[in-house]
Amino acid sequence: MPFLHHLYRLSGLLSAVSLTFICGLILAQVVARNLGTTVRDAEEFAAWAMSAAGFFGLPYALHQGAHIRVAVVTRFVPKALHHPMELLSSVIGLALACYLAWYCSSFVLDSWRFKELSQGLVPVPMWIPQLPMVFGSVLLAVAFAERLLCVVQRRPFEVGSGDDVSSQAE
Repeated sequence: MPFLHHLYRLSGLLSAVSLTFICGLILAQVVARNLGTTVRDAEEFAAWAMSAAGFFGLPYALHQGAHIRVAVVTRFVPKALHHPMELLSSVIGLALACYLAWYCSSFVLDSWRFKELSQGLVPVPMWIPQLPMVFGSVLLAVAFAERLLCVVQRRPFEVGSGDDVSSQAE
């Protein structure tokens, strides 16, 4: 599904941009302090960018095979159980990702409904910095759904790992 793979890469790029934004904020804060001033709400914006980096990075990391896996478990179980274990872990991952996406969406919708504003010097509607949580978690759920489909079809999903599903299923 090339379109989804482009979305995963875009999500990874947005994660990198968020981290770069944090670096820029820190640099601006250092320069401002040396000039006897500060950057308004730099810490708050950096925290939002860190959250965005984490959530944007989730689907990209899953597609790259970079999430933590307990590979030691597969070493001690028979090869015949590798495929069922991949199915089970994909189903559990999909369920958790769907719950996370639902919860994040509900949380951001509440912030929007109640017109919640940030507490800093710069009043920002809270749903704006919270949107990356929704985008990242929904795309993570989509990625887990695609991964589950790939495991069922015995096709590889992760592009960055050396051990794909088809080699584990044999």
